[in-house]
Amino acid sequence: MVMDIEILKHLLNVKKREVLFDKIFDELKEFSNSNYVKFDTFETSEGTIPVVSITKNLDPKEVKFVKVFVGAQHNEYNGLFGILNFLKLIQNQKINVDEILDNRQMLIFLPLMNPYGFLNPRKDNKSGYYLKNGTNLNRYWRRTFAPEFQNLNDDHNEHPIPEHTKIVKKILEPYWDHEDTAIYILDFHETSLLRRDLNDLVQNLPKESITYKFDHVYKDMIILNILKMYNIPYYREPLFKTCGRNANHRHIQLSMKQIDIVCEKLFDYVSNNHNKLPFYFCYSERSKKYCQKLANRVYNKLKAKKTLWETCYPSISHQHVYHGCIVLMNDATPRPNVYALEIEGHKQFFNIFEELEKSKTDPQYFDEKLRSINISLELIVESIREMIKLF
Repeated sequence: MVMDIEILKHLLNVKKREVLFDKIFDELKEFSNSNYVKFDTFETSEGTIPVVSITKNLDPKEVKFVKVFVGAQHNEYNGLFGILNFLKLIQNQKINVDEILDNRQMLIFLPLMNPYGFLNPRKDNKSGYYLKNGTNLNRYWRRTFAPEFQNLNDDHNEHPIPEHTKIVKKILEPYWDHEDTAIYILDFHETSLLRRDLNDLVQNLPKESITYKFDHVYKDMIILNILKMYNIPYYREPLFKTCGRNANHRHIQLSMKQIDIVCEKLFDYVSNNHNKLPFYFCYSERSKKYCQKLANRVYNKLKAKKTLWETCYPSISHQHVYHGCIVLMNDATPRPNVYALEIEGHKQFFNIFEELEKSKTDPQYFDEKLRSINISLELIVESIREMIKLF
């Protein structure tokens, strides 16, 4: 399913979501006519979860590399339509499975993990962000795969583990029991913070200078990127210092003159990267080396197209250790050979109702939104392709 204006209009029209949902399933079924492709569905109390698997080897004992691609956990579309685009390329023989798929590999695609959120975007659930009980699906993975892990923090302990994550565990069970089998999981996320943090730096860093509060790792990475790209020296370590044990922010240890230079180059950076796609690959400790290698391969492959924002750091540490997302699950489980990572891309529909109003008043809305989405989908497709090839 290639993203076009009609699909975009269906996404914006809550009443037509079910029609689009059915079309997505029909297309996923069609993919199973391709070589090595299998389509399954799992019923939950919150709707049907589709699963597509691709392998040349049906014996789990012979599979040595399992690669899992997860989309649409909460109000996200890049992963869903990126996976659909990738499968369409296989169906149209523009990607040759025989060439890219190792005989020892199993590929598992979970394009739409939150059917309830997809079908019921409302103002009180952040346009389809939450499960039916109002919780975030991306908080249960540590409890699902590492129940022995004690430091659960914000893993939604007061709620039962949802069916969604149990289904993924069941799918992986035949491979999970063979600890020499490597399992790689790539979770496709979206966030509005990448653009918001950049805008906040531009607007407030010049005014607040050395008192500016760096309260998110994305802000740190943007400044590190500016320093490296423009060869701005700094001498104090750590560059970002936490003031006080309980502080939830950091201050930058640069002189006023250095900050003036950073601000000047920050404006240049924003101008040079206007309308380009902000993104990061995120890793935890165990997945760090693999994630860094994958991120660099994907970024260098797409760099010449000049559609992604310029960065010296295509991958960063996940940092947020206080919840049970997929990326942190692999550090919690004692099972070896589990490597989880995610892509943080641009949030396409933070508030779908505001987007609908924009689409009615802005004559350029559909062209601009489609351009933005298609850049994101290209990043997703290339990430899947490179991850299949990378061991």
